[in-house]
Amino acid sequence: MRGGAVFLVFFVFFTAASYAVPVALFPGSLVPVLGISTVPTAYAPFVSSFVNGLVYGLVVWLVFVLVSRKFEEPMVTNIRRKGQRYKKRS
Repeated sequence: MRGGAVFLVFFVFFTAASYAVPVALFPGSLVPVLGISTVPTAYAPFVSSFVNGLVYGLVVWLVFVLVSRKFEEPMVTNIRRKGQRYKKRS
């Protein structure tokens, strides 16, 4: 659930930022260059900012998921399975 919220926040942030700032960012700048015929030139900035928000939101979400799994890993290994006993340390 937290991952979805992280993606949504950064998607909105990068979409709004790439639309407001007149600098072409990498994935979205390819939309007019590739000449996708389904995108009219009037909507190209909107599509470009949407692509930027999607790509950078997914990158931040992926980093968040990997880091959160790394921090949660030690807690999962200490869980006792049903029928197992803890070994005594000597």
